[in-house]
Amino acid sequence: MAQNTRITVAAGGTWVQLTNADVAANLSVMLANNQPVMLQATADATPPTADTLGPLELLAYGDGWSEATIEEKFPGVAGADRLWARTSNADIGLGSKDAIVGISHAA
Repeated sequence: MAQNTRITVAAGGTWVQLTNADVAANLSVMLANNQPVMLQATADATPPTADTLGPLELLAYGDGWSEATIEEKFPGVAGADRLWARTSNADIGLGSKDAIVGISHAA
């Protein structure tokens, strides 16, 4: 299902799904505040494991990408079509602020 929204990623290091279904289309994703987040992809609706670090990190307001597929950004994840985020500094005790991530994609 297409979406064009902002999603709150609660502080504390829990993975939050940014996509609302399998997404094979190009998408845009952007950090909408200054709370860093890690991004990770999966090939289904199962969240990444708690100890999985995201290979991509958005550090500051405006960081992100547009017009690329999840699979293009995560070539090491076979069939990647779901995108997840978690506050990136939760592991060192600094994840006290929620992150806001903007995401937009076609169905």
